[in-house]
Amino acid sequence: MKIACYAAGSVGTNCYVVSDDNGITAIIDCDGNPAPLYSYIEKNNLKVTHILLTHGHYDHIGSVNEVAEHYGCKIVGAVQEMPLFTDPALNVSQFVGAPIIVHPDVQVSNGDVVKVGDMEFTVLETPGHTAGSICFIGKDVIFSGDTLFQGSCGRTDLPTGSWADITVSLKKLAALPGDYQVYSGHGPATTLETERKTNPYMR
Repeated sequence: MKIACYAAGSVGTNCYVVSDDNGITAIIDCDGNPAPLYSYIEKNNLKVTHILLTHGHYDHIGSVNEVAEHYGCKIVGAVQEMPLFTDPALNVSQFVGAPIIVHPDVQVSNGDVVKVGDMEFTVLETPGHTAGSICFIGKDVIFSGDTLFQGSCGRTDLPTGSWADITVSLKKLAALPGDYQVYSGHGPATTLETERKTNPYMR
């Protein structure tokens, strides 16, 4: 699994490009000007088949429709997050620019497995930052969206957010067996073991 990351959009959202040895690729969250994304994918001869969405806030879905149309790929999002995907007031897009509505082609729930080439991503529902936030868990990686950050966690004061729920979700992540590389929606990568030991919100 090869992972590339670039910070995009107005708040520096981490957009990930994840590919297998054959170049079959998933994009995880998608905001901002997609030109650097297109350039990287073309340069590396990748074939994008999926866009995986950790949640529905504007800064994670801002360029999803454009990129999905460009590649003819499937959009994957959580069933529980459909209200945010389809309501610009809830996903905050109508307050920061043009309204955004996304209609995932594939709706997933806890425990579902998304196959992208030789890669598999298991869906873990982690509500709190939003009601339908999810993490995508690979063999030794977690794409945590805005649930878990290095030393911190996502805010819960936007529509459908819940501090009570995110504390439960963080404990759920902490209880996973073994260690993982954690790729968050903002900021640097970390490891699950590091966060278990040092993140005050995971204790």
